[in-house]
Amino acid sequence: MDTESTQTAPTPVLSAFMVCDNVIEDKLTNKKSLIGVFTDIRAITFPYVHYCLGIYVCLTDAEGEYELNLRLVHADSGIKIGEAGLMVMIADRLSMSDFAINLSHLVFPEPGRYEFQLYANRQFLGLKAFRLSAPPPARAARGVVRATPTSSTPAPG
Repeated sequence: MDTESTQTAPTPVLSAFMVCDNVIEDKLTNKKSLIGVFTDIRAITFPYVHYCLGIYVCLTDAEGEYELNLRLVHADSGIKIGEAGLMVMIADRLSMSDFAINLSHLVFPEPGRYEFQLYANRQFLGLKAFRLSAPPPARAARGVVRATPTSSTPAPG
């Protein structure tokens, strides 16, 4: 990619940024389906390995060549966990251009707040934060009995 064309490309506007379990793209329509959108992950042990994680972004007001860069950062410490790049060409500044990437085997060293940070031609566009935590400790039900309905038939009266 030539440096001059990336410097003259307008800075895109980030209109959507989602984190999910998986993004599926229909090859006929180019429509994307986001499966399992979330803002929190619960992990029992650390370091935690998340086997499949999807990222969806939608940009507008963009035209030309872009080097999109996605960084995963542990927000509490500032440590970069990983990074992925994608070269794209956007032809029409008035269009909405969406992109998806599925990441596998991400290793999270500890609980805390994490961010996916998106850059286009080294310019920060935005971030999507999520929390990784251990499940809350189980509470003992001291003398409390919880009834679970087993049928919708009313009890004889």
